[in-house]
Amino acid sequence: MSYDVDDALKRLERKLKALRAKNYIPDSLLEIVARTAAMQADARARVSVALPEGLATPDAHVQGAPLLARDAFPYDRAVTAQLFGRLLAMLHAAGGSLGMSADAFKARLEAGEVTLEALCDAMLRDDEAFFEAWAGKMPEAPSLVRFLALGSLVPSLEAVASLLALNHDPESVWQHGHCPLCGSAPLISRIAGKEGARYSTCSFCRHEYRTARLQCPFCLETAAEKLEYFTADGEPGYQVHVCRSCDSYIKLADFREYDRESIPVLDDLESLALDILARQQGFSRPTASAWGF
Repeated sequence: MSYDVDDALKRLERKLKALRAKNYIPDSLLEIVARTAAMQADARARVSVALPEGLATPDAHVQGAPLLARDAFPYDRAVTAQLFGRLLAMLHAAGGSLGMSADAFKARLEAGEVTLEALCDAMLRDDEAFFEAWAGKMPEAPSLVRFLALGSLVPSLEAVASLLALNHDPESVWQHGHCPLCGSAPLISRIAGKEGARYSTCSFCRHEYRTARLQCPFCLETAAEKLEYFTADGEPGYQVHVCRSCDSYIKLADFREYDRESIPVLDDLESLALDILARQQGFSRPTASAWGF
């Protein structure tokens, strides 16, 4: 499946224009996100991957098995390494504590304390202990290593997902609490189309898949009295859906009445204020942001 990098960059710029109007998103953070997304789009156009053997059978998939476990996702090592280098250089250029942390991590890489392959393998395995250990080693920028690992892999993950998606019916409602392609948790949802179908975006491979409209996307609770949602002033088009059974939340974008661009991983950043409100009410979500923090 071909990837239109020019279209991706145009959509990215339209979305970034809206993000720049948010006074609570620091300019320094937005600049990093903008440059990262542009680098990823460029890398995505150059990625070359092939699916391994051993995908879940159609029968197993219907029962909820992901098509390919995330730790089996292949990635383009050359493109990943190039992007990793660009991201590390960008963080160095940011200066301040972030730049110093980037330099310190680069020194550890050059000393052989860790390798890019180890970072990628840890991300594929969803090895929280690995990233928590590195967060402890880099208190000035605890999310730096996770950001570099995920950010470098995203183009390959998206490319693999585009191939896997050919084996999944895009209009079937996925009734399980994980991505149909890789088995990871959803990041954010959106409502689209005249019928108001709900789609969730995977926190790992970024595949968008159709989900039930009235159901917790994590524990699959369907009882109306357990499912609630709220909105916030100043955040039109966004809702926070909470589940009283598992105390989790997921944000949902509904732009059908607005002339607004939807890019799920940036919708997640744009609606950052809603994460704060949800956490203040005691809810949590089982995923980090799409940017590794």
